[in-house]
Amino acid sequence: MRQWLHRIYRHEKTPLALAFLVPFLVLAVLCIIRGIYPFGTRSFMAVDMYHQYAPFFTEFAGQLKGGGSLSYTWNLGLGTDMVSLMAYYLSSPVNWLVYFCPVSHVIEFMTLLILVKTGLCGWSFAFYLRRHYSDKGYRPFLFSVFYALSGFMCAYSWNIMWLDTVWLTPLVILGLERLVRQGKPMLYTITLAVSILSNYYISILLCVFLVLYFAVLFLEQKGHRIAAVLRFGWYSLLAGGMGAVLILPEIAALSGSTSGSGGFPEKIEWYFSAIEALARACIGVKPVYTTDHWPNLYCGCGILLLLVLYVCNRRIGWRRKLPRLLLVAFFLVSFANNYLDFIWHGLHFPIGLPARQTFLYVFLLLTLGYEVLRYFGGNKVWHIVLALAVSEGFVFACFLCTDRELVTGESLLLTAIFLLGYGGMLICRKAGNLRMRKVIGWCAMILVVEEAAVNLEMTGVNTSNRASYMEHQEAYRELTAEVGEQEHDFYRIDKWNRLTKNDSALADYPSSTIFSSLINHDVADFYRELGMEGGKNYYCYSGATALTSSMLSVKYLMTDSGAEESPYRRLVGEQDGIYIYENLYTLPLGYVVDEDLEDRWDFTEGTPAYAQNGLAQALGASGQLLTPVEAAVEKDQTVIHVEKSGCIYGYYRSKDADAISAKINDKTRNYSKCAHIYLLDFGYCEAGTDIVITAEGAESFDVQGYRLNDEVFGEVYDALSEQTMMLTEWTDTSIAGDIDMERRGRLVLTVPDDPGWQLAVDGKPVEYTDFCGAFISVVLPEGHHSIELHYTTPYLELGVGISGGCLAVFLVLMSARYVMEKRKRTRFV
Repeated sequence: MRQWLHRIYRHEKTPLALAFLVPFLVLAVLCIIRGIYPFGTRSFMAVDMYHQYAPFFTEFAGQLKGGGSLSYTWNLGLGTDMVSLMAYYLSSPVNWLVYFCPVSHVIEFMTLLILVKTGLCGWSFAFYLRRHYSDKGYRPFLFSVFYALSGFMCAYSWNIMWLDTVWLTPLVILGLERLVRQGKPMLYTITLAVSILSNYYISILLCVFLVLYFAVLFLEQKGHRIAAVLRFGWYSLLAGGMGAVLILPEIAALSGSTSGSGGFPEKIEWYFSAIEALARACIGVKPVYTTDHWPNLYCGCGILLLLVLYVCNRRIGWRRKLPRLLLVAFFLVSFANNYLDFIWHGLHFPIGLPARQTFLYVFLLLTLGYEVLRYFGGNKVWHIVLALAVSEGFVFACFLCTDRELVTGESLLLTAIFLLGYGGMLICRKAGNLRMRKVIGWCAMILVVEEAAVNLEMTGVNTSNRASYMEHQEAYRELTAEVGEQEHDFYRIDKWNRLTKNDSALADYPSSTIFSSLINHDVADFYRELGMEGGKNYYCYSGATALTSSMLSVKYLMTDSGAEESPYRRLVGEQDGIYIYENLYTLPLGYVVDEDLEDRWDFTEGTPAYAQNGLAQALGASGQLLTPVEAAVEKDQTVIHVEKSGCIYGYYRSKDADAISAKINDKTRNYSKCAHIYLLDFGYCEAGTDIVITAEGAESFDVQGYRLNDEVFGEVYDALSEQTMMLTEWTDTSIAGDIDMERRGRLVLTVPDDPGWQLAVDGKPVEYTDFCGAFISVVLPEGHHSIELHYTTPYLELGVGISGGCLAVFLVLMSARYVMEKRKRTRFV
């Protein structure tokens, strides 16, 4: 047994195996401690993994298993391009394995991928150090643990779409070094191309770093500099070209979203001081996910010591040290400066999740720290004492200058203790004999793993309640499947009591709500102006009235309330406490309005009630659609007294309200995300009802009440349903129907006006226009017409051609290179 263990210890691949296994197991153990399923009722999901990735993975799995289109889906928002969605969220090649995963365990599939990719981060960094420095010992393992479990990973490990680039980065940089120094392009081109295909966005940050790091290598290059520049440019272009199949459709999608908008900042701004930023390198510092700009810099307490020792090391020349130290300084300035922040993030300020380039800073810092141990003979004992004094002094400065809410006293104390431990081991290693050095090596391994695990426990693996997340998913699926079997026309379903704005992807139904960075911002604007939720990266059914719900073809509504029947809504199904209602007044996907309606109706003027009343007037209604209802403000609440039965709504203006509740007789309705400001639907209320409305977080809060005028709504509905399109066929990517036009008018299709749709009328392609900037529309003359709408992902074919061409060129070059090298070897045999 002893001999067997000794052979394993001495095996050259053991350090690489440990570099993968230790981060994997540390994270896995913490998942068990946190009670993550199947070891409890919790899940790894946090932030966007909860709201976006789990639904998108589920939708992707459903499309694969059901044979659906990977080009377009109706299950997200009013309709969404799937190729661009995949490019942004799902394009990692390993994600296709979700095909073999049951829908009920997609969350666990994602969790396993996070564990594996965290392990791969450790393996790839150790592999880089091993190959770059020809070191087959255990030193690379020490630093690989901190790369895999860095502050970036503790903060963003749930962000599964970024992790491929994080673990590929060491391989890409190793490939760049081989490209520049040895003229070998294969590793660089392949790994960079895979990174871009896995997630183009985070690869932008990697590409910025590659340019900077190439400049460092260029300065160190002693000859053939022009050839190095040409190789770098050419093979970078080839790698980018291989990703064109996803990049070009993504550009088209971003052109219609707010994620693609925004100009260069006008004024320079500094977010924080250097000491405040560097303090975030301490152990146990709480990660930042919000719109604040704080970077997550932790990569081991010992790196503070090693950075000072790197400066002092006499065996590392200044020709090598200076460019790298300047690059470290550039990173630190980038974290604090708004201009550089904007450039790093692809000429865009990120919405939350700040300083996304931190993993590259961690890579750079850890390589500098590794060089200290690699060339430890260049440091003296007094260097270590100096480094320890500087590091401990830095911790004391952090104690004096930083906000205790951001960097706690506990974090600073732990950092100081670990610094003492590392400093003591370095002194002992310097002064000790060979046996002492071996003991110090084992102690260092134990201390490194312990420190990384402690930091992960303090700052990583936020969980959410899996049981509540999955509790009603089967009921939703069964209810939507039941109504789907009865429907032969296009329809949409939405819900109250939603978990996320992408619930439709979880339960497989066509919807009118979405949360994604790729949304059509014109649709979001339309929603917001008419009283629904609409923002930079979402639009939502919340705030819909009978009119807007009807216009969007939302025929069914799911909720956990069994008391929502009214003259406008009837109960059609129930499953495990979830009820589904049919909206009795729902317009089909296509309906006709007057050709000049937009000239007579400006939906951007006034309040949502004013906009909807304006539409009713433009359609020829005899009165106001939403009539004001008297409301009384009493201290911290508003009371609406219903004098006439009807659908009651409320509108407020305060963005301070975090949540709103309305007590209606013996029932309470709760509203979330209230800072978005939308119409509050109080349901159908009988005369004599008092609605008592309160808000959390708002010091002063008042609500204007409105009642839906039944007669006017009937007039509006009749006007919109007078001429409608009868669908004959609809699929994921096509719509076909017929319409009889009694008079000339504008056919409005509640399909987002996204690039990629082609419209044909009576078999002839036509140029369509937009309605309210958001929806596809076309003016039709009197008579019978057939309508066909087909979707093709913009630039997909061009992207396939470019990617295929670049891959072919690369393969030809590599084949020619192989033949030439083989001939050269044969010549000298």
